[in-house]
Amino acid sequence: MTEDLFFNILLILLWAGLACVRIYYRTRPLASQNAEEEQPEGKERVGGWIGVILSIGILGMITTVVLYLIALYVIPLPFILDFQLPLPSIIRWIGVLTGFISIPFLIWIHRTLGKYFAAQLELKEKHKLITVGPYSRVRHPMYTVFILFTSSMALITVNLLIVIFCLAVVLSFPFIARKEEAMLTRLFGDEYRQYLGRTGRFFPRLRRPKKEA
Repeated sequence: MTEDLFFNILLILLWAGLACVRIYYRTRPLASQNAEEEQPEGKERVGGWIGVILSIGILGMITTVVLYLIALYVIPLPFILDFQLPLPSIIRWIGVLTGFISIPFLIWIHRTLGKYFAAQLELKEKHKLITVGPYSRVRHPMYTVFILFTSSMALITVNLLIVIFCLAVVLSFPFIARKEEAMLTRLFGDEYRQYLGRTGRFFPRLRRPKKEA
């Protein structure tokens, strides 16, 4: 087995793992959820230029990864293969490690969110501010997972086209997170402002804020 084939098998396994987790948690019924709680209290969509960039990034990343695999093993596609970067194997191993870390992290996040998980910016009736588990140190750990996973795709494939689309996805997250924070601040007020002060957006703060005497 060649090194390229080994890395690409791992790439496919990572995509399969992510897809299985997402499908499971987006389709499974929640025993604790009743009809009243299923009604959304508020919903916002990511629109405008940031929505366009995110959509282009996601579709572009998925399409180029598929074309990358086709170019390697089915039909040579110069417009894909010409963008391969001559980087050392350690870079690809970092991508593999990052990708495999993201899968159990995603499961932890879904289990913590429970019935409050929503695929869009959506608040459910009697919505509760989640501040436990991964949310105790990070406000948007779901985006953290996607940043890690998207970065792993770029590192494993070492293809400049895929890197560009991955960057488009990752760079859209701060703007989406800011919109979500504004929505939650309107709902929870000072409780969420205090939460903002003691947590990091995508990664834990290096230093925790000092408690007032």
